[in-house]
Amino acid sequence: MPESIKLTREQIIFLSFIGVIGNIVYSHTWIDNNTDRAAWVAGLLGILLIIPFAVWIFYLGKFYPENTIFDILETGLGKFPGSAISIIYILINIAVAVAQLNMFTEMQNVLFLQYTPPWILMLFLTMISVMFVNGGIQTFARLVEILAILGTINFFVSFIFAFPKFFHIEYVIPIFNTSLSGFFKGTIFMAGGASECLLLLMILVRFVPDPAKHYMWVVKGIALSAVVFASAILVIIGMMSPELAKRIAFGGVNAARLIKIGDFIQGLEIFIFGTYQFLAIGKITICMYCAWISAKNIFNNKMPLLQLFITALMIFIPSVWLSSYNKAYFLAVALGNYIILPFSIFVLILASFSIFKKNKRAESV
Repeated sequence: MPESIKLTREQIIFLSFIGVIGNIVYSHTWIDNNTDRAAWVAGLLGILLIIPFAVWIFYLGKFYPENTIFDILETGLGKFPGSAISIIYILINIAVAVAQLNMFTEMQNVLFLQYTPPWILMLFLTMISVMFVNGGIQTFARLVEILAILGTINFFVSFIFAFPKFFHIEYVIPIFNTSLSGFFKGTIFMAGGASECLLLLMILVRFVPDPAKHYMWVVKGIALSAVVFASAILVIIGMMSPELAKRIAFGGVNAARLIKIGDFIQGLEIFIFGTYQFLAIGKITICMYCAWISAKNIFNNKMPLLQLFITALMIFIPSVWLSSYNKAYFLAVALGNYIILPFSIFVLILASFSIFKKNKRAESV
């Protein structure tokens, strides 16, 4: 990967957007019993909570321009500890991709392609991701710019027809009909799920010119995702009620089925499905790219295409083996609850220590 590649502000914004809105599209229902009508507020605040960690990543990037966070770790801790942490990072990205691939594939099977074997859909999505990863981050970033805008417009243009006939204000008022502890738990869970974005930024910082000066790029991307996601949850609750929304999967698609336009158009779920598909392809591609870049660094960039093929298999095979929406859902919940954010904070602390250690050593010379 040429180190001269630099991504633009818009590319960073929309890559951050996709980095956040991945598995939380499905797993956010985990908090519904705790947050009830305030689920959209918990979603908004939870996503915004990861902004300080994203800025932390960009701040560290100024000390080692054109390097990933894992390059910084290797410089400060040595090859073996750095590689060990990178292996954990690879496995986490694979787990995130497996959860996304399973949940989206099951949605396809349940709602649209009931007679298509899931493994065929998984293979198709994995191959698309391989193609995008092999095309390079800059090409994929340009595609994300277009698709993120189209996907967001598609989502809200579809749901605008829900107002005022299908949106019930009594479903969302009063907002805080829950306990403070329940709301806090929901917000922290949403922060953990949204921290999937931090996994991407640890690699992406390499391609940002003067990252410490351009930290607002990623702040805008995360803030945009928070507003879009919270708005989507608000609309779904307002159309279906919080009681029904917490009991069903694929809330966006099922809510769109309720929309009628005149006497001839009933249900806009196919348009919402298009948005889900964009998110799935984007998320799987991002996870595959992050895992592949880390693997190349461990093996000194030997046979990169073979490593990409192996990375794709490491996502595809567990997905076929799992082949369950429920299992993938609980995998995503476990990652968001216990793993991704603590791991990200641990990596950032080690990277900060590595920089501090090297600066001290330079001062003593």
